[in-house]
Amino acid sequence: MIVTRKWLEEFIDLKDFSTEEISDGLNSIGQEVEAVKKIRIADKVVVGYVEECEKHPDADKLNICQVNVGSEVTQIVCGAKNVSKDQYVAVSVVGAVLPGNFKIKKAKLRGVESFGMICSSTEIGLPKLEDGIMVLDNSIGELEVGKNVSEYLDDDIIELGVTANRGDSFSILGIARELSAKFNIPLKEISAYEDDKNAEGLGRLFQIEGDIDNSSHYLKGFNIENDNIPFKIRYRLSLVEEKVTNNICDFATYTTVATGVITTIYDNYKKLIFKTENRIDVVKSEEKIIYETGIKMIKMPENRLGNFIIDTNFIEPEIVSTIVYETKIKTDEIFFRSSRGSNPDLKLGMNYIINELNLVNAKIYNGSYDLTNEIEKKVLSVNLEDIYSIIGEVIDENKIVNILNKLQIKTEVNSSEKSIKLEIPPFRHDLVNKYDIAEEILRVYGIDTLTSKPLIFAEKNRINDTIKKIEFLKSIREKAVANGFFETLHFVFDSKERYKKYSIPVIKDNEDILNPIVTELDTLRQTTILQLLDAASFNKKNGYKKLSLFTIGSVYNELREESQKIGFVWSGAKYKENIAHNKNETVDFAFFVEKLSSILGDFELVEDKHIILSHPYQSAKVLIDGVEVGFIAKLHPKIAKDFDLDDTFIAEFFIDSLPNKEFKAKDIVKIQKSTRDLSLVVDKNQNYNEIKKEIETLNIVEIVEFYPIDIFDLDTKNSLTLRFILQNSEKSLTDEEINGIIAQVIEKLKELGIELR
Repeated sequence: MIVTRKWLEEFIDLKDFSTEEISDGLNSIGQEVEAVKKIRIADKVVVGYVEECEKHPDADKLNICQVNVGSEVTQIVCGAKNVSKDQYVAVSVVGAVLPGNFKIKKAKLRGVESFGMICSSTEIGLPKLEDGIMVLDNSIGELEVGKNVSEYLDDDIIELGVTANRGDSFSILGIARELSAKFNIPLKEISAYEDDKNAEGLGRLFQIEGDIDNSSHYLKGFNIENDNIPFKIRYRLSLVEEKVTNNICDFATYTTVATGVITTIYDNYKKLIFKTENRIDVVKSEEKIIYETGIKMIKMPENRLGNFIIDTNFIEPEIVSTIVYETKIKTDEIFFRSSRGSNPDLKLGMNYIINELNLVNAKIYNGSYDLTNEIEKKVLSVNLEDIYSIIGEVIDENKIVNILNKLQIKTEVNSSEKSIKLEIPPFRHDLVNKYDIAEEILRVYGIDTLTSKPLIFAEKNRINDTIKKIEFLKSIREKAVANGFFETLHFVFDSKERYKKYSIPVIKDNEDILNPIVTELDTLRQTTILQLLDAASFNKKNGYKKLSLFTIGSVYNELREESQKIGFVWSGAKYKENIAHNKNETVDFAFFVEKLSSILGDFELVEDKHIILSHPYQSAKVLIDGVEVGFIAKLHPKIAKDFDLDDTFIAEFFIDSLPNKEFKAKDIVKIQKSTRDLSLVVDKNQNYNEIKKEIETLNIVEIVEFYPIDIFDLDTKNSLTLRFILQNSEKSLTDEEINGIIAQVIEKLKELGIELR
């Protein structure tokens, strides 16, 4: 965004501040100043008045002009096409030094003496405004012949790096509002236009129909018979690097840049229709679109004189941005402003452009056409403690209210609840939460005003359940790899047909995938095992004899409820062939269980013949601390044949059921352990788990561990040998104490009808 000092002074009194102070003030409130340029016209470049203008007798392209420069009327030979009598012009008199060290001297052109030069804008260091010389008018102030042009045209240009969210700052008025808040200076009022009741009515000239959804429009008509665009408008637009067309459109551009209100001008159409087509609010004439609101001007005015319609309009930035994004419609500079948030005060924009049209004595038609939608008030309630926390310092409540009021944010303080109710001005589209409000307070209060505090590093525990789970899965992966498993990855999709084939429950039809990728992946998986078997089968066909795989991922039950499981498969040989293992030993149940125990820790196995895909006599539920966490089984021979696999063992566990324990180091007990074996006579249908639970109910701390070591058939009963490991952490157990412990165990077992052999 580029602003000029003199243009700013139309909206705010800055006479007590230098340009450097203005720049520093803007920087301090977050409006980054990227460059400052001073426009200074050279001395002895004065306002001249062309009293006479005649063709050079010996040169068709030259004119002999008699120019009043205040102190005298001097003769100047000029080659510009646009020079004519009764013009105010910029004249470099003899002795002036123009940019590029170009010195003005007396000269003789085709035999005629010339005492100076009538200048174009570029010759005195200004942007190009027109072809030929620069013609001045009273729009820049009452012109006085002989006065230095610098008094009218000297200016300071400030270039700002306005962020995209600050749509309110993409105008001269917007930057003036910022300076008003910074320096606590009131803004100047833009004089309101009042219709002349005797003037011709708008409705007699134009027919307007309106039915729009998203935008607001405010329209008036005018007539212009002077096609000279005021010099001030062309000059200022060129300084801020806006396009100068030298026709009626410059009034609209000037108003848009000045006020932030998007302003468009339409030709003398007898009928205008405002309607919404394909979600876009358009302005049409004779079924042709001339303007897409907030997006693009389709047809610019072609006439230079006559009747025109002014349209100040507004559309919410979120709406227009969404429309353009979804429709991929082409845009122009109008969208740049509307998408960032233009000024919705349409009457202010209308008053401003009418004031400028008065410079060319335009006739304003009586009445207006109002197609404005009411803008919903944006109200926020912020807690002062939250503001203090965000800023990092307690600021006096009255100072906060004063700052917000200077930013035109209306406030209502609730002292008892330490909160402030805020009514956000409609031009501030960027203020939506407490953080935005805190930023507004801080940038005006001044970040340098905050008390300097030392930086404190406070160590905090940032470990949460998610991190714990990630670390837990990482540790399982590492242990699985260390025990010879390779991780595989799979889709969560699988084949419903083969699930039914192997009697695995499937997702209910009303919960299943409506549009599968392919027919082979037409449901969500309920187990990881089938995909692991696919991977094992594939690797076997590629010559691998040891197949040990695992995977972790999501599975779904019949109601499509998601959970996570870890699956294991080991098929074929126990070890990869090498010098130490060259006998091709095949995997067995005990080996597989031992590997899983190394990964998951201690667990119990409980016989279960109803596990999916399993061998009827080699399958078990897995319990950890009495909680079922999954299963271990040998793959059913028929299913192994389907996958062309040898002896294969499978296991699957619910991740959330596996205990994520923090392991703590234990003191090493230096007292020697004692071992005792008991050979028992048990019924053939006696379950070892029942025996184990009964022994555990004794809660004898000296029994560190016990487990079965032998079993054989006694015809009608079985012989079961249990080994007990006994230890006391403080002293060695005597034979008498050991015998007493074993006696307690024997008595407990007698309650189950178990006798010593």
